[in-house]
Amino acid sequence: MADAMPRALRVALIADQAAQGKNLKDLLEAGGLDVILDQAIGEYDPQAVGTDTVDVLLVNLDEDTSHEMERLEALIEFSSVPILFNEGGVPGGGGWGRKLIAKLSSLAQANAAQTKEHVAQPVEVAASETANTARSTTPRPALRVITPGSDPTAPAQTVWVLGASLGGPQALKQFLSKLPENLPIGFVIAQHIGKPFVPLLAEQLGRVTGLRVMPAEEGRTVRAREVILVPIDRRFALTAVGVVELRDEPTRGPYKPCIDEVMEEVARCYGRNANAIVFSGMGEDGALGAAAISAAGGQVWAQDATSCVISSMPDATRRRGVVEFSGTPEELALRMETQFGVQAGAS
Repeated sequence: MADAMPRALRVALIADQAAQGKNLKDLLEAGGLDVILDQAIGEYDPQAVGTDTVDVLLVNLDEDTSHEMERLEALIEFSSVPILFNEGGVPGGGGWGRKLIAKLSSLAQANAAQTKEHVAQPVEVAASETANTARSTTPRPALRVITPGSDPTAPAQTVWVLGASLGGPQALKQFLSKLPENLPIGFVIAQHIGKPFVPLLAEQLGRVTGLRVMPAEEGRTVRAREVILVPIDRRFALTAVGVVELRDEPTRGPYKPCIDEVMEEVARCYGRNANAIVFSGMGEDGALGAAAISAAGGQVWAQDATSCVISSMPDATRRRGVVEFSGTPEELALRMETQFGVQAGAS
């Protein structure tokens, strides 16, 4: 008896720009895949589409889709279908199409092999070549050991900017949850997200860390053991002594907040005590700011490509040649605890 013909891979496609969506659909169907759904991000309901009808979800990140950050984050959080993100359009040439189809097939097979309780993590395929993402194994020349003062929320002497975009909330939760609460560092988060979601993100992050998490406030200093979130609708600035100013001024770039501007501001204020980590995200926001941090004498780390939802932002920063260490969010937290560890007995 002859074996049954294998079922075609079932793909749900999200593409906001009709031309790119059609090109992708034609490419997938020409490769023998079955495009079950073809929708814009605003039409797709991740909780209504399961693995019983779809094997894998392909999301094309174009100019329109990239401004739907909240929907994309919800997609990552609630989808039971494994997700592949494509950034960079649909280049010509059959080689790229075959590579895309192979990645979709591999992702669907890996998900099918797992138990139903586990959801495959989103991965990324980009039209352009990925930068070298080998992790640095070169240690920092000197370990900075900091003894916190008696005031647990004294103005921070060392500040780290955490820049993130798509996939950032998940990475930030993983990172902050692994940090000790007595780490004498101030954190400034610049996360691409909609204005109504800033307080919600602060609340979510506050649940996983012993550090105090809050939206940035006018007139407040950046303090040790605190995490502040930069607003979306106002420009984040610092006085010479680290007092927060929220200005009604335009910011650079298409995404809010502008991570480059936040990093440049912190570098200007804190000099060699300004540092940055670039987490998962699309585009290149943060690469210029990270260069400013490095030029001021601070450290720049980045999330490694394999643990990112989409690695364009950390990859762009690595291409600048300023990243000293790359790792998963958990590895970044361990590195920070080791390097900036408090002395035994300090509180």
